[in-house]
Amino acid sequence: MLPDSPPAPPPDAVDVLVSQAESLYQAGMGDYRSGNLEGAKEQFDHAVEKLLESKLDVQGDDRLSGEFDKLVEDVYAAEAAALERGDSLSPHNYVPSPLESFSGLTFPVDPNIKQTAQQELQAVRSDLPLVSNDYVDGVLTYLQNRGRGYVTTALKRMGVYQAIISDRLRKEGIPQDLIYLAAMESAFNPYALSRQGAKGIWQFMLGTGMFYGLKKDRWVDDREDPVKSTQAAARHLKELYQMFGDWSLAMAAYDSGPLTVQAAVERTGYADYWTLRRLHALPDETEDYVPIFMATLMIAKDPKAYGFDIQPDPPLAVDPVVVSAPTDLRLVAQLIDVPVEELTRLNPSLLRWTTPPNNPHFFLNLPQGTKELFEQRVAAIPENKRIWWRAYKVEEGETLSSIAKKLHVSPVALREVNRLDKGSALPQGTHLVVPLAPGKESSLARVHEGGARYAVRYRVRAGDTLEFIADRYDVTPYQIRRWNNLKTSRLTAGKLLRIYVAGGSRSASGKSHSKGRKSSVAVGKVSSSTKTAAGSGEAGGAAKPTTGQLGGSR
Repeated sequence: MLPDSPPAPPPDAVDVLVSQAESLYQAGMGDYRSGNLEGAKEQFDHAVEKLLESKLDVQGDDRLSGEFDKLVEDVYAAEAAALERGDSLSPHNYVPSPLESFSGLTFPVDPNIKQTAQQELQAVRSDLPLVSNDYVDGVLTYLQNRGRGYVTTALKRMGVYQAIISDRLRKEGIPQDLIYLAAMESAFNPYALSRQGAKGIWQFMLGTGMFYGLKKDRWVDDREDPVKSTQAAARHLKELYQMFGDWSLAMAAYDSGPLTVQAAVERTGYADYWTLRRLHALPDETEDYVPIFMATLMIAKDPKAYGFDIQPDPPLAVDPVVVSAPTDLRLVAQLIDVPVEELTRLNPSLLRWTTPPNNPHFFLNLPQGTKELFEQRVAAIPENKRIWWRAYKVEEGETLSSIAKKLHVSPVALREVNRLDKGSALPQGTHLVVPLAPGKESSLARVHEGGARYAVRYRVRAGDTLEFIADRYDVTPYQIRRWNNLKTSRLTAGKLLRIYVAGGSRSASGKSHSKGRKSSVAVGKVSSSTKTAAGSGEAGGAAKPTTGQLGGSR
């Protein structure tokens, strides 16, 4: 009789865990190949979480540590391939906030301009109390000399968004002339970005923007949406006025935060902006904030009196259309025969080439008069193919075979998708649907980050999330969890995190977490205390932010 076989050894816990993570990863790859990028990301997340949330020591076990690194690297590679295919827009062309060009300046007064200001004060009308004093007249002097470029750009671009902003201010029941806050904040550029991370025409920091309903995820940043950010700014300004009962104080609070202004009032006993400014009870930038606003407003009311002759840009004209399935902007542009740059200009909040898959009610702005054409042509493309497939406009002399060769697709597939008979003529200008294949696993070349990284420490604050912190430092939540051996995504206020930031990346201080401007944090946006005469030196510190900094808001 043969001896009994020895019992099978119990399954190794590490092998089981690795197998489970691999299974989730392969499921994610299946989603990726079918074009379901959001589903793929969820599966990838589950695979990594399976490792991190286990009771095993991921860092201490070579197999688990190796599997974690492999998974994260492959996830990055999959995302990189998606970027190559068009999942992510090129970085926005961010520009500094105009306010930063005023940092560190003093404003000598020209007596002639002061006289003009006194006369204009009687001649122009505003729904805000106008003020002419040495502070305001000094800024007026500057704006007619070195600051002319700011005034020209702001008043020219104001034409694009004036109707949108005026309508929202009217609905909120607040003064129309508050529109000039957006002039000095951004010169009405949705891609204005401050050194602290404030974004959009109203310069919201991320936390305050989220408080007022401005969404920020991997697909959109509503701070860069002129309509949504205007709605948020109008609500915020209205609440600040209800708090202080004075528009100058409300504007100061918009800049440095209501707690900062309230503390200055309580410390001095004066609830008057100009008195607080004279006593230097406010941050430096806030001391100049209302004078810059007043000077901008007075010039805008009568530009020719101050030597300006500006023709505003035409108002924004769009056809909003609901895009219920994720759709590539390049496909949209091809369907309606417009440059894709026109679509990105009309939709500044989009961070990727693809419309959000997590919002079936997303409104995409099309050039006016193209909505009907888009809806007619996009109906020919299956919803689950709209991130991969493209459209092509036939040129003179082209055939189906030559187009297929040019676009690297099968002539048979091209003919079948477009329901063409063999040998069908293709008149010039015909639009064809091009059935490009989804990304393939073989295309996932591994991507390694380059350049040195430096360790910094970040203390978690109440309300922080891994995604928020990762966005600020241009890293991923995966990396933060690995560097700090975090088993879950939950954070505890006060905990110190180690973060490795790329050389030249964002500051490690974490002090721009919430800009006073549209937040309740009692800190100023700028701590500069050195001023230069406006007529004798360069405006200080308006360095262009890196294009990778997306996070942050007023």
